[in-house]
Amino acid sequence: MNITFDNVSFKYIERKILDNVSFSINDTDKVGVVGVNGTGKTTLIKLILGNEKPNSGEIIISGGMRINYLPQDPKFDESLSLINIIMKDSTKENPILEYEAESILKKMGFNDTTIKPINFSGGQLKRLALAKSLVTPCDLLILDEPTNHLDNSLIVWLEKYLIKFKKGLFMVTHDRYFLQRVCNKMLEIDFGKIYIYEANYDLFLELKAKRLKDEEASEKRLKRILSQEREWMTRGVEARRTKSKSRIERFKKLSEIKFYEHKEMEFNSLNTYLGKKLISMINGKKAYGDKLLFDNFTFDLERNDIIGVVGDNGCGKSTLFKILMGLEQLDSGQLILGETLKIGYFSQNLELIDPEIRVIDYIKEEHSLIETLDGTLTASDLLEQFLFNKDLQYTKVKMLSGGEKRRLQLVKVLINNPNILLFDEPTNDLDLYTLEILENYLMDFKGPILTVSHDRYFLDKICNKLFVYNDFKIDITLDSFSDYLTKKENEIKIKETKVVTPRNSNKMLPRDRNELNKLETLIPELENKLKELKDDIPNHQTDFHKLLEIQAEIDELENDIDVKTNRYLELLEIKESFN
Repeated sequence: MNITFDNVSFKYIERKILDNVSFSINDTDKVGVVGVNGTGKTTLIKLILGNEKPNSGEIIISGGMRINYLPQDPKFDESLSLINIIMKDSTKENPILEYEAESILKKMGFNDTTIKPINFSGGQLKRLALAKSLVTPCDLLILDEPTNHLDNSLIVWLEKYLIKFKKGLFMVTHDRYFLQRVCNKMLEIDFGKIYIYEANYDLFLELKAKRLKDEEASEKRLKRILSQEREWMTRGVEARRTKSKSRIERFKKLSEIKFYEHKEMEFNSLNTYLGKKLISMINGKKAYGDKLLFDNFTFDLERNDIIGVVGDNGCGKSTLFKILMGLEQLDSGQLILGETLKIGYFSQNLELIDPEIRVIDYIKEEHSLIETLDGTLTASDLLEQFLFNKDLQYTKVKMLSGGEKRRLQLVKVLINNPNILLFDEPTNDLDLYTLEILENYLMDFKGPILTVSHDRYFLDKICNKLFVYNDFKIDITLDSFSDYLTKKENEIKIKETKVVTPRNSNKMLPRDRNELNKLETLIPELENKLKELKDDIPNHQTDFHKLLEIQAEIDELENDIDVKTNRYLELLEIKESFN
């Protein structure tokens, strides 16, 4: 099954998103979608889903293709329970098994599947939407920033799930490990054009560098020819009489060519004086009601620290930042802050930006003139350095993409020339190019940094220390984040090999027992069906379309058997623990 764009163009008000592009993807591709924020990655998804219509050209989708979509900001009917939200799209032709729905919801952290999503946070809604998109049968799964709001263990689980996923995948993500390990094809949007690379992320970077180098050489040749033709066209009246019509026509066509310059985003902030005394905490303790976040936590912040703050959602990472900024108090213990601190805080909460304010006014609220190493800049000049051109500067914030809003937020943090940075999920929604610039800036920053993040690549690249929330305490380690995860995974495996201690109750839950009994019957039936399909292949050697149908059924069945077998083994282990 294919999705084909045939000479498609799309314009949003005055912004050209797609310029006469043609490409195809199919239900065996695992496509990573990349491009600078605001180039149209989410718009491309909306065009595939039919939520937007192209200004010209045609989008052709194979009949009967089932598409699941995970949006950036999902919304649900709050009158339905979680399990009913998942089961709502179950049909006779494409059934969703209730025990699978319950299992995936619990994997996403929803132990009570009968509750309703009233007052759910953005992160909870995203995890609910992810559960729904994964468990609903489809031919193509479209994910828009799937790792946002997921904790580390869930991100690792999702990566492994998608590696095994047998259907098509079309994914917008800033998670470079995902792009490297999951995707077999990269789709780049650049100045309205689409470039397809048969590559994972690392190879994509090599191929893109080569493309840009070739384009640069080609542009230089064209500019040289255009300069010669312009000189010829501007000669005197006598010479103009001898000009051929074909050469004049060629000059007009050359003049219409647009040369897009890849502008570099840059910002050089002033170094603000930072005294010897920075931040110290002695035996710090914090709890919310009966929920203990951490206890007996002691640390001294050093000038060259770049600290990754990691842990499961809700463990208290953002609360630690609020304590350091004086917005909340420790329950006990001592916090000592240096007198020269100038903290720059990057919040994960985009709602703090007034959607009706213009981009330039949002910066002017803070400063009209900004002091940098390059001298004094106006707010407009600074925004140009962060790739906000004059048109975008006078646009309302609500018209920006999620990534552009994050970039604007970053500008406001850095213009105050802080000497300590507290970044709460800075990588969410940022494009890969902006991430590279941010990482380089942070590694050159002359002061300590603490960053809450679930981005493994980001943490591995910049951090020299970790604060790890673990069982109501905060451990300090010098391991890289990947090394820490590997050690943790090995510890879990060691625990799993130990003898399972009997449970207090001597009875398996009826729900689990019924599910186990069903699987004992269902798995052999699916395996028999799989065998029948494989045996049927030789009967259709000359019917290519029928062979494709059979192979698609085989892939889906194999994936289904894998999922159910894993669940069966999990339930069998529970049953054996009572013996």
